[in-house]
Amino acid sequence: MPRAGCGWSMAPRWNPPSAAGRRLALERKFGANVAHYGGAVSLLTLTPPGQDLLPWGDQVRLVAGQAGDPGAEYSRLVEYPYREVWNRTAQARASRLFEAAQRAADRFIRRQWKGELPRQIGNVRSEQKRGVWHFHWLLPMGTEVERAWSRFVRRYFAQGWRQEGRRWSGEERWAMLWDEYAGKPVPRGFYGFGFVDRKTGRYGSLSSRAARYMGRNAAGYMAGNVAGVGRHYVSARLVSETGVTMRALRACNWLYVRRKLIAAGDLDDQWIPTHWTPEWTAQVLAVLAVVDPRRGP
Repeated sequence: MPRAGCGWSMAPRWNPPSAAGRRLALERKFGANVAHYGGAVSLLTLTPPGQDLLPWGDQVRLVAGQAGDPGAEYSRLVEYPYREVWNRTAQARASRLFEAAQRAADRFIRRQWKGELPRQIGNVRSEQKRGVWHFHWLLPMGTEVERAWSRFVRRYFAQGWRQEGRRWSGEERWAMLWDEYAGKPVPRGFYGFGFVDRKTGRYGSLSSRAARYMGRNAAGYMAGNVAGVGRHYVSARLVSETGVTMRALRACNWLYVRRKLIAAGDLDDQWIPTHWTPEWTAQVLAVLAVVDPRRGP
């Protein structure tokens, strides 16, 4: 328990995780689970469209450095009504696109393969400097079947973007984005995104770099997290095998804080909280040994 005179009330208020702390946790979550997967990965990026659908507005915001400093970097934002419509509908449209690509890839693989179908390793939604959401997926590339499946998903994305541009004008696409925002039905095959980034390609032995990139995007990598925190997903199969969840990582951070408090004489208690069950203690210590073996038991 905290020692008398340390200045704490009986019900202390804990500060939320810092931007740096959240980024570290997310990099560890992606890193440990991608390392457990063990194979090469491919990074698939889906961008918002250009100014034909998302014109610039007059508002700017800080994206790097400190406000007022000579080296501070500001970015112009997409005009608010367009930004609002885009962001409110982007997640549903991206999920719809990936699900359609996955179903098509599954059908393709099933014609020649009877084993377990490949699945994504994870995905992240993060905000661009101009204030609109874009999306990243980590796709498996460790086996021949996984490579065929992931390439099919990538081609589906690219073909959908090109076909959509040929089928509808920018004005028609904006009208359908507004319809979706208003809760009205939109034509099948409409997703409203921009180009599919294929330059990143296959990471191979640099899977750890891809994992760190995903963690940074999920944490919100702009100055002071002004862009807000992204959304992320890591394969449930991998997480169940490694135990490296955000909850377990927060518990690892809590053990670090407790150890510091004990060393400083501000906490007269055991390092492991007594209310933790043996099962939870074992899981947290196992995760700690993976993500930061220096601070293990």
